[in-house]
Parts: sequence; structure tokens; C-alpha cells
Amino acid sequence: MHTALLLMLTATALWGPLAHGQDDRPPIDFTVTRTGDLVHTEARIDLPVSQAVAWEVLTDYEHYPRFISSIRQTKIVSRSTDGLIVEQQGRFGFLFFSQDVNVHLRVSESPKTMVEAHVVDGDLRVMDGRYELTPLGSTVRLSYSGRLVPNFSLPPIFGLSIVRHILFRNFTDLVDEILRRGAETTTDSAAGEPR
Repeated sequence: MHTALLLMLTATALWGPLAHGQDDRPPIDFTVTRTGDLVHTEARIDLPVSQAVAWEVLTDYEHYPRFISSIRQTKIVSRSTDGLIVEQQGRFGFLFFSQDVNVHLRVSESPKTMVEAHVVDGDLRVMDGRYELTPLGSTVRLSYSGRLVPNFSLPPIFGLSIVRHILFRNFTDLVDEILRRGAETTTDSAAGEPR
């Protein structure tokens, strides 16, 4: 009886947040699949903000710890014509599972449209991620595609569910910051209009 209750509560905690976003957040199309050790993520959301606001948040790497809950520290180590080397420290955790994660990422930017990141070294054996921004009139579509293989073991039963929860939380943290800055921009513009 206790085991069944624990499983039910864990499943609710893992999957519940994916079904219910913030009331004012547009719906997110989000899928996570696993093939062997490889976890593949696809996400998409249409946001009522300008492309410039979304780009500003996506590339605000050193301030990620302020709005992405799993990231503790981000530092741009170097810049070159090939892109940036970004060091990130964070915690990959939910409920009973917790793992510190430190990585160096090579980040390349296609201004206002795409950010790509690939792990160079650290606690992720594979990490390839790509954010794309597509303008849609007065809104912008944020799309994400990523592949992940950690260098540490995940719990055998709930491993994929835990990863899905963490990746979804990271994506919604990013989305919520874009929406927050978009609302600030709208408020500032309204305040500056002549009466």
C-alpha cells in the first residue's frame, strides 16, 4: 500500500507540472524521447513578444542563474570568431535525485535567429542544443531541439521522467523570463507615449 502511494505521488509530482503551466503562459509543445542512453528533446512555443526581446534573453548567458533554477553559475570563458566558450555549473535534480553538473559549452550564434551549444567537456557526455527564433507577425516562435547523454547514472524506473521534468522546468524558466521582459518592454513603451 505504501509503495503504491509513493509511486502515485511521485508520478503526480513528475507529470503534474507538465500539464498545468502558468495561466498567462501560451501552450508549450514539449516532447522528450529516449533511444538507449540518448535523450532527445523538442519544444516549441509562440510568444507575444518581439524577436529582439526573446534574443536578448537567450543570449544573456551570464544572467541565466537569475532565472533558470537549475543553473547556479555561468561564465563566458572566451570569445572568438568560432563563438563562445561558456562554463556552466548547476544541479540536475528533482525529488530524491540530485546531481551536480559542470560543463564547458561551445556556443555559436546566428544573430537574432539561432543559438547552438555543444558540450566540450564536463559531466555530460553528449549535449547538443539549438534554439531558433521565427518571427510570426507581432509574435515570435521559440523552438528548441536537443540531444543529451549524461556522464552519470539516472534512476532506472523514473530516470526519463526526471529528465523530462528538469528539461521542461528549464524551458519554462526561460520562457517566463522572456514573457516578463516582454511585459516590461510593453509597459515602458506605454509609459513613454505622449498623452
